[in-house]
Amino acid sequence: MTSPRIPLTAAALPATVLAIAALGLSACAVDQGASGRVAITPGSQYGLKAETGADKIALAAHADGLSDAQLQALRALALRRAEVGGGAIVLSLPHGPADAAAEARTADAAQTVLRVAGVPVERSTYESDDPKAPLLVSFEYAKAAVPHCGRWDDLTKTGGNDVYSNFGCSVNANMATQIARPSDIDHPRGEDAPDSARRLTVLEKYREGKVTAADEPQLKSNISHIGE
Repeated sequence: MTSPRIPLTAAALPATVLAIAALGLSACAVDQGASGRVAITPGSQYGLKAETGADKIALAAHADGLSDAQLQALRALALRRAEVGGGAIVLSLPHGPADAAAEARTADAAQTVLRVAGVPVERSTYESDDPKAPLLVSFEYAKAAVPHCGRWDDLTKTGGNDVYSNFGCSVNANMATQIARPSDIDHPRGEDAPDSARRLTVLEKYREGKVTAADEPQLKSNISHIGE
């Protein structure tokens, strides 16, 4: 003989069970309201982002043009711009220098060096009360923002069963220092044009039932015959 089924209602549940359920629902509501969104992973609070950085050098005005040290500094600046994918290099001349002619000649010489290196150049001015204010040469680039790590909670407090507030910080900090192009964080780079000739070669080999992989060169090894 089977006992009749009794529908489970709130009145049939113990008061303790109802209290625990109510606390759990209120905790979920508080967590979601405080953050504004539900994190996909605990480490997403230290998500990577790109910031704008600037690389700048200062050149003193010379009546007879650029010195050898200034030439090396300009070429090194152009190389750093190419490495980080920076924008146009800006030549900023001080407004009202003591020797405006020398300042202009220095700017013209710097612009020539940069254009020979294939760098786009723009000009601007800045205000300065110093009669010997230098020529500022700079460019902006995207850099990865490194989160500040090391702020640990009390590791003995595990009653909440939550991840530590510092969780994921060191991983994302290491990734930020290793990424080659921080601008890829905000938007991916475009794909290169496909190799149409190679694609036709692969299709022809596939239709003929041949191996489509490229031929790899055979490595030659020298065998030692010591003791012969």
